[in-house]
Amino acid sequence: MTLSSSAPRARQANQRRLHYVDRSVQRALLLAMVALEVVLVAASTWLVHWRLVGVIEESMYRMSLSQTGPTLTRLAQEGFAVLGLFIVVNLIALTMVAAIWSYRENRVLQVLVALIVKTRELDFSGDAETPRRHEVLELAAAWRALERARFAAIREQVGRLDAAVSADVSAHDLRTSVECLNKLLP
Repeated sequence: MTLSSSAPRARQANQRRLHYVDRSVQRALLLAMVALEVVLVAASTWLVHWRLVGVIEESMYRMSLSQTGPTLTRLAQEGFAVLGLFIVVNLIALTMVAAIWSYRENRVLQVLVALIVKTRELDFSGDAETPRRHEVLELAAAWRALERARFAAIREQVGRLDAAVSADVSAHDLRTSVECLNKLLP
């Protein structure tokens, strides 16, 4: 087995198996979409029934008159008109759901990106409180609080190490300070 043939398998074995989504938004949107689909199917069924009954009644009274066209063609036209309306309403609903989902997720991502930028710049100062809490933002804030404490401990340990070097402390005490500092580093 060569290195190139084992790389895809290793990548597949290490892929994340759980895909996290925003359950609160997803649940609300899913329930709304199911309710909308039930209403649309019921309304479409009623509309098809109403229009097809009209076509059938019209064709029954025209039997003695000249035919305006095949009845099956008119029935298909009425059915496809309702199906087209059903599809258009579904597309509008999906577009609205996508806009709502994007708006919600973009609000969370804006705050998360701001936290990531601050972290990249090693700015662990206090984070602004967001008006709406989200699980991802709470996890990021908790991680940043841990990192803030770790960096404060590193600063304190570096200060101790600097003071120990300046005070000509024994090699054993210097080694102990360096070991404590190494424990704080990733």
